Amino acid sequence: MRGSGTWGCIVNERVDTLVRGTLVNVNTGNVEDCAVAIDDGIIVALEERPAERELHANYVTPGLIDAHMHVESSMVTLPQYAEAVVPNGVTSVVHDPHEIANVVGAAGVRAVIQDAEQTPLKARFTVPSSVPASDLQDCGATLPAEMVTDLLEEPNVIALGEVMDVPGLVAGDEDVHAKIRAARERGLTVDGHMPQVTGDELQEAAQYLDNDHESITLAEAREKADVGLRVYLREGSSSKNLAELLPLTEEVDTRRLSFCTDDREVTDIVDEGGVDFAVRKAIREGADPVDAVQMATINTAESYDLPFGRVEPGAPADLVLLDDLDTWRVDNVLIDGELNPTEDGTTPSATNLPTDTVESPSVSPSDLAITAPDGRSRTARVRVIDAVGGLQTEPMIAEVPVQEGTLLPNPDEDLLSLAVIERHGGNGGVGRGFVHGLELDRGAVGSTIAHDAHNCVVAGVDHASMAAVANKLEELGGGVVAYDPVDDEFVSLALPVAGLMSNEPIETVYEQFETVEAHTAGIGMAKTGLMELSFLALEVIPTYRLTNNGLVDVTNGQYVDVMVSEHAGEQGSPDVDRSAPDDSVSEP
Repeated sequence: MRGSGTWGCIVNERVDTLVRGTLVNVNTGNVEDCAVAIDDGIIVALEERPAERELHANYVTPGLIDAHMHVESSMVTLPQYAEAVVPNGVTSVVHDPHEIANVVGAAGVRAVIQDAEQTPLKARFTVPSSVPASDLQDCGATLPAEMVTDLLEEPNVIALGEVMDVPGLVAGDEDVHAKIRAARERGLTVDGHMPQVTGDELQEAAQYLDNDHESITLAEAREKADVGLRVYLREGSSSKNLAELLPLTEEVDTRRLSFCTDDREVTDIVDEGGVDFAVRKAIREGADPVDAVQMATINTAESYDLPFGRVEPGAPADLVLLDDLDTWRVDNVLIDGELNPTEDGTTPSATNLPTDTVESPSVSPSDLAITAPDGRSRTARVRVIDAVGGLQTEPMIAEVPVQEGTLLPNPDEDLLSLAVIERHGGNGGVGRGFVHGLELDRGAVGSTIAHDAHNCVVAGVDHASMAAVANKLEELGGGVVAYDPVDDEFVSLALPVAGLMSNEPIETVYEQFETVEAHTAGIGMAKTGLMELSFLALEVIPTYRLTNNGLVDVTNGQYVDVMVSEHAGEQGSPDVDRSAPDDSVSEP
């Protein structure tokens, strides 16, 4: 798709801006000395023209586009996010407001779209397709097909958001297919979400979906590319898949590949950047720099039929002026011909985004504990969520102590109690379980960021600390809290916007989150523990997850008992068994 051009501009007529440098021509895959003539925010020629302003760069590329992201994971709003990433050469993002939609529904999606008007960053939107992500957890809103269809008409909507209900898609679920039909009738892309989907199921899903960003192994990504899907190589804060998937560039046409961040924390954004970090890392890992730039520009633009992401006559003048290509060292950025558009220091605070969304009940320690049916036992075998890094978890079986009829965590074995508390003013249900891998020594941590339903998730070494954290989160109106019982101290980051984001400047949020991270490290939590905590309730990615309704075996799509029955027959050591879950099921 080309821009409208600048009618009446003739050869040798003076233009606004002329940029000279070595152009990374993403259309041809070549690098060539070039002059880029810009007038009224549009590229009018790739040749010399008299100009009011002349700029020079060692290299010139299109502005970068993040192919798939959720700004809510940054804990700041879009205008604040732009302050951090635009100077790094990121001029556009494809934002799926799935997280805020799970809290407040269509109103949240519209509020985010409106908020994006306050920033020069070109945010383009996908309409969340899977709210709720499943019927195994309670969230704050639903987006049925008729609401999704209405949202597809909103400005700057370019796709249907990641379709998470692959079983429903394959089984012919009418609501899922109605959403896809609505997108296709409008000529829009349909994003996929297919972790570990292979074989016949992948073949069927690929008939309806256009891309996928969930591959964590090279074989998985290759199979998806083979069936015609565009593959997005993800480099987020928790899921760092780029290095594993980068050899795919040697096996398939790189024009079918893009970079995305998906979920990226505020500290990583400030310290390392957004999708620009993926470009730098890919080049360091041996990717051809031109291929890397293509994967963050024109490839994504062609995925969504966007007019930018290339340097050609008629395209918007979204350019990155680089001192060095191999290290992605940025001198200047233009968006619609405006030089360094986020440097005026006038980023507004969002005022239309929803607050006061945390309505969880006050809880006591006993509300978060599991009662053993046989109070005489000293230990109990339980199913445990093993947080193994990234989004993934593994099934685990372990023994925990029983005291006065209550199952207790065992921090010496890195077995923590875990609770998910419904916080949207609904049933107030509490899911209880255990988690391994967070490495907490004392106290508790909790958050109202708990993908995708964003209930309140709390992990701790004792139930009293966990209850204190949960109640503090309700008092704050959402956020992240750590509690150390030794000095009876809370450290917190308030996130009043839907319990997910702050209106404060990104530097302020960065400092506050660093303080929380330092405090969690002081009570023993793993370095990536807060991010991993936020995904322990994500019941659409295998294997075990905890929802406000109970423990879920994602592979089989059903609830399972936390306690292992004696007749279950798992194989392995009496302490840990990583075999598949058994068939015993309990409805909450």
